[in-house]
Amino acid sequence: MDALITPLHVADADALAVLQNRLWRLTYGGLLPAQLLAARDDDANCRVWRDRAMVHERDGRSAEGAVTLVAHDAAGVPVGWATTGPARDDDAPTAIELWSLYVAPELHGAGVARQLLAAVLPSPPAHVWVVRGNGRAVAFYRKSGFLLDGTTKFDERLGAHELRLVWHRAPN
Repeated sequence: MDALITPLHVADADALAVLQNRLWRLTYGGLLPAQLLAARDDDANCRVWRDRAMVHERDGRSAEGAVTLVAHDAAGVPVGWATTGPARDDDAPTAIELWSLYVAPELHGAGVARQLLAAVLPSPPAHVWVVRGNGRAVAFYRKSGFLLDGTTKFDERLGAHELRLVWHRAPN
């Protein structure tokens, strides 16, 4: 599928908030604490996404310096997003971090994630953190040229361990 990739707009916020909650429950069930996933509220998440989108429309990036691109299907419905920004760890191996990349499950394998990744990170270097146990994400990033560097951390906010992958060069 050829997705239309655009910067984050307020018009996308509610659909992305609901999609994010659905994706988190599908992706992280059994990997993150059940109470964390159950507590995700669509209305609250819509407010977060609207605020983020308003700043993004005004400044071209979030207050933290992150850029979010949104993938839309042929009908203009948001079906995924990717966000990059400054590295959030003091000992980061690269200055740029892929903060998030999510695509609606019905479009897994359709090339939308590849399109988003290419649009938001046109060239290395960069790194990304993946929740341990998310084999689908690790496989996608490895296929895209990222390598596990052996670094792990426990994310208190998520209540889970994460693995770091680093992208130093494009895949052959």
